[in-house]
Amino acid sequence: MSGTVFVTNRGSIQLTDGYDGVRYEFKKNVPVELPLHVATHIFGYRDSNKEPYLARLGWIRSKSELDKGLEKLAEFEISDSKPQDHSLPSVGGVVPLRVEKHAGGKTAQRAA
Repeated sequence: MSGTVFVTNRGSIQLTDGYDGVRYEFKKNVPVELPLHVATHIFGYRDSNKEPYLARLGWIRSKSELDKGLEKLAEFEISDSKPQDHSLPSVGGVVPLRVEKHAGGKTAQRAA
């Protein structure tokens, strides 16, 4: 298996894993270029049986947890080309102030 793929972590937790002495960090929304055989080793890329990979990652301990493990695996997007970042910077938690005009043209600011 030759070539590379890009893996982008769309989940909420960071993953660090390795292959053949090389460590790979999968930070949220940061594409990581991997050789195909490494993507297979870590994520089971192109293997229809994901169970051994999910168990190796510690995401499942039994077959009854397979659906939960597959949901976690689905948070990792694998593509042949580097994804383009079209997202806007996050301003989470920022609430604009509401401005009210009172008689006489004076303004008062009130927290929303």
